[in-house]
This record gives sequence, C-alpha cells and structure tokens, in this order.
Amino acid sequence: MAAVEWPPTGKPIPAGFGVQLKGNNESPENLDLIQDLGLTWVRRGFIWEAVEKEQGVYDFSKYDQFIAECKKRGLKIIGCIAFSNRLYGTHAKDEPGRTGYAKFSAALAERYKDEDIIWEIWNEPNVMTFWGKHGKKGNTPEYAAEYYGLVKATVPEMKKANPKCIVLGGSVSNMWSESYNWMDAIFAMGVLKTGIDGWSVHPYGLKSPEDYIEAYDIMRKSMAKNGGPADIPVVNSERGFPLGKAEGYAGGDEALAAEYQSWHLVRQYIIDLYCNVNVTIWYEWMGSDSEGFSLYKPDKQLPVNTACRVLIEQLKGYSLNKRIAIGNTRDFAMSFTTPSGAEKVVVWTSPPPMQTVDKTTPHVAKIPVNAMGEIEVIDIYGKLGRAEARGGVVEIMISGAPQYLVIKK
Repeated sequence: MAAVEWPPTGKPIPAGFGVQLKGNNESPENLDLIQDLGLTWVRRGFIWEAVEKEQGVYDFSKYDQFIAECKKRGLKIIGCIAFSNRLYGTHAKDEPGRTGYAKFSAALAERYKDEDIIWEIWNEPNVMTFWGKHGKKGNTPEYAAEYYGLVKATVPEMKKANPKCIVLGGSVSNMWSESYNWMDAIFAMGVLKTGIDGWSVHPYGLKSPEDYIEAYDIMRKSMAKNGGPADIPVVNSERGFPLGKAEGYAGGDEALAAEYQSWHLVRQYIIDLYCNVNVTIWYEWMGSDSEGFSLYKPDKQLPVNTACRVLIEQLKGYSLNKRIAIGNTRDFAMSFTTPSGAEKVVVWTSPPPMQTVDKTTPHVAKIPVNAMGEIEVIDIYGKLGRAEARGGVVEIMISGAPQYLVIKK
C-alpha cells in the first residue's frame, strides 16, 4: 500500500511544497538543507537507462539509497519516470520500447510500494525537447496520441504491480494556447480515464503567478468538456523564475531579477493553494549560474532562499482560509488561519494581466481585518514592521513583494 496520502488536501503549510533535485545535488547534505528549510517534497528523475543496462535486469541501488535518505527526513517524492532506453532500439512511444517502459515503471511501482512516492509518466511530452525530434513542432495531436498510447500501456502495468500506486499523467510544458490545444486533444482521447490519479503541469509561459488563475481554469474546463473528471488532483511539478533569460523569464529589470524571483516563489505557492493545486515543486534546488533558477547556493545566501524560509516560518501550521476582496482584482489579500483561531493575511499586488513584473504599481490598499490597534507586519525577508488597524481596516503600502499581517496570534 502506498504510504503517501493522496490527494494531500486540507493539510497546513508547508504540505505540498517542494523543490526539484537532479543527480548532482541529491546528497544527504542537500537533503538536510531542504529539510531544514521546511520543504516537504522533492521531485527527482528516475532514469530508465541508469537502471536497466541489460534487458530485464534492474539495478535500483542508486535510487534505493536516495529514497532511504528522503525517508529519514520525512521528504515525499515525485518520481518522474524518464525516458527511452537505447537497449530497446525505439522511442518509448513505439514497440518494443513502450512495453519496456511499462515494465520498468511497474518494477518501480512494486519495489517502492511502501514509500512516499508519486510517479509521473515522462517529463514534458508535449514538446520536442523531451518527447523527440520526430515531429515538425511540439504540441501536435500526433504527440498527444503518442503520449496517450504510452500512458494507456503503462498505467495498467503499474496498477497490476501495485494497485495502490499513485500515477500522474501530463507533466505538460508551459501554459499557453499551444499547450492548451495539446491538452484538449489528449483529454478528448480519454487520458483522464486511463487510471491516472492526477495531472501535472509545468506552468511556465505566463508573466506572473496570478495569470495562472485563468490558466488553471482553462485547463479544468477542457477536462470537463472532454468528460473529465474535472476534479482530478492537479500538481505543479515544475515552476521556476530564472535570473537569466532562460525559459520562465518573465521580463523586467535584470538588475532586480533576484528580487522578482523572491516575489514569484511566495506568490506561486499561494496562488497554487488558492487554485486547489495539490503540490507545488519549485525549480530548482541548485543549478547553473547562467540560468539562475537556484533556490540554494553553498557560497551565497540567495534572497529567494530567505523568502522561502520566511514564508514557511510565517505560515507553518496555517491553512488558506479565503481571499479577501479589496477592490482591485490584481491586488491580493489572502487570509490564513489555524484551528486555534490565529490569523495572518498575506498581501501584495501584481501587474496587469500578461504584463511583465516591472509593470507592478505599488500603492496604498485598505485591508479589512478583524483587529484593532497596532499589528505586526513582516516583510518578505522577515523584517518586522508595524501598522495600525482603525475601524477594522489597515491601510498599507503594497507592492509585488508579499507582506505578512499578523491579525490574531
């Protein structure tokens, strides 16, 4: 029986919050740092060619160690099952590669049936970068049909090996017109009825986290239109904001990119909570300086790392209660509460729809609160300030940087 609870809904922060790992940064020392930061999930590729180097012979030793180290620290795993294996002479979309991939996936599901792992079929199968160069472009109905065939072949084998295993389909690259078309096509084929337990996306492509409120809605309406279920759990299994102009770059003054990155990490997690996204994986723990996605660097305290720590420290044990209307649809006041009645409100503003981060306009907002007198205001990096609640309203300057208002302790 799978150990991980699915879907992980209704759990207080930091449930469902994690980071992407790769082979060069999955050491016990890094896992210690991730645990210390307060994250609860990691995503890691389980590379088929690294395990099956002789047909039918699996060497899981490397992953056994990684999973054991995660288990020691209470870290749950999204295991991305990747990619084709040259032993079989074909892409996994074709035989005999497809059967080989399904058998490997089933072996993973059986071997790790008692571990906190959710399995994800492939990484970004809608784009040429990861699905292959056999098409003229990505996001085609042909790519959708090929991936559908792989999912349809793989899920039954995994469920046969471990009926309780949890499997994600999708891992969709970007949220824009072309990826919506790809999802529309594969939903119509019936991918949501293949036995998968959730759908994952990589919501790059839009300018700010708030734009994904509409994006998730478009996706879920497509699910419903094509026979659903529209309430299938959704996972954001990769989203980052680079300092350089890599995929995910959202514009703005490059000199302020580190600041924008901090804003986006906090806001993406909260927007995902607001949109009932079950897990958010930030990309990535430690990567190249040229791209600048890193959440951690051993030789430098990154602003985004501080912002992540403050987010978890401020909201640990809290759950999202509601969004408070404050007049402007691009202003956000998100109420978080605990069972004991404590409340904090996270406030920020965002640029107009599909505008770059530098188009954010700081301004004074009136936040209705259940408080009177002086309240604490903590900025995105943990600096303490004060504000005055008068007549049940706090007037405060808001910007793209989230602030935490302590309403009731």
